[in-house]
Amino acid sequence: MSIARILLITLLVSSSIVLLALVNLESDSTDTETTEQASPVTTAKPEKPAPAQPAPLPSDEDLLAPDEMAEDEEVEKEQISAAMTQLSSTNDEERIEAVEQLGAYPNPETEATLGQLLITDANAEVRNAAALGLGSLEEPSEATIAALMSALDDANEDVRFSALSTLEDFMLGQEDDSSQYRRIHDGLTAKAASRSLPQDLRDSINEIIRDPQAIETPDVEPEN
Repeated sequence: MSIARILLITLLVSSSIVLLALVNLESDSTDTETTEQASPVTTAKPEKPAPAQPAPLPSDEDLLAPDEMAEDEEVEKEQISAAMTQLSSTNDEERIEAVEQLGAYPNPETEATLGQLLITDANAEVRNAAALGLGSLEEPSEATIAALMSALDDANEDVRFSALSTLEDFMLGQEDDSSQYRRIHDGLTAKAASRSLPQDLRDSINEIIRDPQAIETPDVEPEN
């Protein structure tokens, strides 16, 4: 065999080996791409945390510690007790101050005391303070409403108009169709028709019946 033929055969064998290697390399690359496309890597998306709900605002009672609440109740009892004792004073100014103090602590006990003073006390200024003090009540009793209606016949003009002002406040705090509103409205209607009341008071009552919150208290010197 000639040397040229031997070289040709060697070249052909080498070319075949190189070609086979290239085919295998291309096949491996295609398999890798197919695997990557068939099985893509996915990254789990983290879930968003739920928005935090705002905490409810604490009430005034929640802000007070039990000891503070008990202390406030004790102070209130002491103030009421001191005012009740002061009512027996012979000094009218002290008694008026005691009535005003009771009006600052509305409860069934102070309500009953003020209602009694409004009807029975001999001092007009004490009666007037009682009529105004009853205005701090949110839910007056029937006895209180009756006492204020009776006070519309009081000999003192200040007492009469203070009682009327308090009754008006009670009406404004009620719905028009409530039983208490109707009770006060009907009572004032009867008083407005009474010839025993002064004309200016009857006019004020009629204004309230037509339009609550229309009362105008006259500026007069207190009567004894």
